[in-house]
Amino acid sequence: MAFTTTVVGSFPRPRELIEATKKHGKGELSDGEYDELLDKATRSIVAGEEQAGIDVITDGEQRRSSFVSFVGDKIPGFEVMHITQLNPDAMEILKRNKVQLTYMRAVVTEELGDAVIARDEFDAAKKHSKKPFKVTLPAPYLVMWESWHKELSKGAYPRAEDFAYAYARLLRAEVQRLKDAGVSFIQIDEPMLGDLTEAGEKPDRYRKVFNELYGQEYRGFKEELKLAVDLLNEVTKGVGGVRVGVHMDRWPNKDSPYFDLGYERFLPELLETKTKQFVLEYTSPGTGDPAKLVKEFPDGMEIGLGVVSVQDYEVESPETIVSRAKRVIGSIDPDRIWLNPDCGFAPGMFRAFPVDVAFAKLKSMSKAAEMLRKEFA
Repeated sequence: MAFTTTVVGSFPRPRELIEATKKHGKGELSDGEYDELLDKATRSIVAGEEQAGIDVITDGEQRRSSFVSFVGDKIPGFEVMHITQLNPDAMEILKRNKVQLTYMRAVVTEELGDAVIARDEFDAAKKHSKKPFKVTLPAPYLVMWESWHKELSKGAYPRAEDFAYAYARLLRAEVQRLKDAGVSFIQIDEPMLGDLTEAGEKPDRYRKVFNELYGQEYRGFKEELKLAVDLLNEVTKGVGGVRVGVHMDRWPNKDSPYFDLGYERFLPELLETKTKQFVLEYTSPGTGDPAKLVKEFPDGMEIGLGVVSVQDYEVESPETIVSRAKRVIGSIDPDRIWLNPDCGFAPGMFRAFPVDVAFAKLKSMSKAAEMLRKEFA
């Protein structure tokens, strides 16, 4: 179908659930009571997506503490700790570099053990809808930068790359589980690769921060890009029969020499990724021209085009969204264009987003898809 609509993953968790999570962690709320609240929140998000007319939905990541560090709650080998345990000066490092990170970090301290990461979340959510589901998973390149510490991790994995490939193999097993369960779309979240658009000879600001916090060294632009692509292909090796996409966000920095250049900086290496779709951010100034990228796509490759901002609360009109989608029409077939927000509506602890505004934006996006189908499909 042309102009299929979907979301990137996360939605804000209700205050009731946030408080219940704290109580459950302290043993003040039973597993049964907590699960009821998780199910209630999931049911509400799924219903909201359906009412907004979204074609491929998610559970809103309601069962996750964060979009990355939740793996520490699932996979043996991680230890969840406060960011100041990585570096006593962590808060000052974040402030100095104008970077925001969640304070609780999942750090690898032992060899990883296989475990279900998201199959249980899908099983809990699918009973609430008959629509196709997307399930999101943190990418190995992202988790490598976020979770490997030079001192705390070296006993289990002497090199960050050793850990990354071990995690990628676990992720491949989870992709297979999700495929077998009937998931329609598996999205690998790779914001650290997206942030690489700001790097060159020197690292971008996020890698500068992770170097100070974790002791991991920047390898150089081309080396980082090759490693990220190789790790993604390790995840998808031998997996077929299910749509796999990669989400890369983009936080343009006006001080960067690469402002107004987009993901085309990753060509041609990016096209070596064995995935069906790239889910990309394109509503913010400085993100570049999506037509420059998609015109290089091989036959069959899709774009999940960011047409709705998650940076502000203004609900875009369907006409505005149509104009954003038209940027790639003529460079790629309509049935290879998916529409989605730039990113999740709740990617971290610092970005609360009114859920009613999120659903209003999605309704507008669904209307835009209808208009585009009438004109181009």
